[in-house]
Amino acid sequence: MTARTALELVDEINEIVEARHIKEHPLVEEIRSGRASRAAIAGFLRNFYQIGPRPSPQADCAIFAKCPEDPEIFHHLFEDVILEEGAGTESGTERHLNVFLEHAQAFGLTQDDLDNNPTIPECKAFVHWRYYLAYKGDWLGAIAGIAFIEGASARRNDIIIDGLVEHYGFERGAPDLLFWELHASEIEEGHGDIGGVVVSRYANDAHTQESVLDAVVTSIDLQWLAFDGMHRAFFLEDPAYERWR
Repeated sequence: MTARTALELVDEINEIVEARHIKEHPLVEEIRSGRASRAAIAGFLRNFYQIGPRPSPQADCAIFAKCPEDPEIFHHLFEDVILEEGAGTESGTERHLNVFLEHAQAFGLTQDDLDNNPTIPECKAFVHWRYYLAYKGDWLGAIAGIAFIEGASARRNDIIIDGLVEHYGFERGAPDLLFWELHASEIEEGHGDIGGVVVSRYANDAHTQESVLDAVVTSIDLQWLAFDGMHRAFFLEDPAYERWR
């Protein structure tokens, strides 16, 4: 097995991410088009909270603890991701969990709803994956597995914003839309920068490159499965998900 060049590897990963971009998921289209009920979006938010805002920055801290002492990793992972998610330092806001709560409250949800409502199995699987690589000690796979899809999620969030503004009474720049606007901005895109940095610098042999690719593909698969589950449970109201509604 021959190792790829750094550019070839990063290009291949970006092609994989683009081929199954989460912005194309039917759940996203339901919000964009206004077909989703407010109850469906509330169910989505309760579960999205578990796979998006809630693991940050704890999972990122676990990854950071295993990383080599590389100034660029320190800048991207610690300053751009951990401090921003945990305290809103770059955006000048606050902890992103608090920003998310303000949005969720617009759909009638409380902090208790977010923290204690049951999470569908597909979302649990994605959450477990986020922590698995971090605590296993595979810092490179853990960064690559999340960073590339996180950087790409800004375009998904742009589409969600369009739907919320056009059909659900939200206004751009309002506090209750801030979570999505933060995560559709250059700040969110910047979170993905660390992926290309570490892969180019540390994935130098064929075995490591295959491991990184597997981490990225698995993350994409689990993200899609999580959105599939939320779509079935709250948008299609599949009876199999009754106990999660």
